[in-house]
Amino acid sequence: MSKKLIVQDLIGVWLLLGGCFIGGLAVNEIRPRPFSLVYFSPESRLNQAVEQLRSFSPTASVVLDRDVNLEEMQTITLKHTALIIDARPEDFYRLGHIPSALSLPRSDFKKKYQALQSTLQSHRDMPLIVYCSSSYCHDSQMVAGALQELGYPHVRLFRGGWRDWKDASLQEEKE
Repeated sequence: MSKKLIVQDLIGVWLLLGGCFIGGLAVNEIRPRPFSLVYFSPESRLNQAVEQLRSFSPTASVVLDRDVNLEEMQTITLKHTALIIDARPEDFYRLGHIPSALSLPRSDFKKKYQALQSTLQSHRDMPLIVYCSSSYCHDSQMVAGALQELGYPHVRLFRGGWRDWKDASLQEEKE
């Protein structure tokens, strides 16, 4: 093969790759939810969503009310004395959740918060109990912090989360 043919083939390959790259960028831009071309950590994505949702001046940082243990969580669930927030991804919520829990996943916080905003606003003075998979899951802490940033004063964590609830063989709801 001659050098000229190799150079022509290489130019063709680079043009083809460049066209695919530009086409991919164009398709990504017209998608309803385009992929980000820059990586943002889950915390920074949640913080961005909270900043977009915040419609009032920032409040002073609030410390979370004390944690809720399993016994308290059972009582709260039976007596409906708080709103229960499930911070796990929507798919896990559908497979099973604490009775009457509302789904507010960290991964889709902005969209789900907007859908639940009227319910949350009407219960602003009630405690909000946030949980996720287990004590090793930090999504509940991030969602609880975001809710405080949005002006909810009584936010608590059920750190044992879904694992403690399931291990105790307590009632669950499924969708």
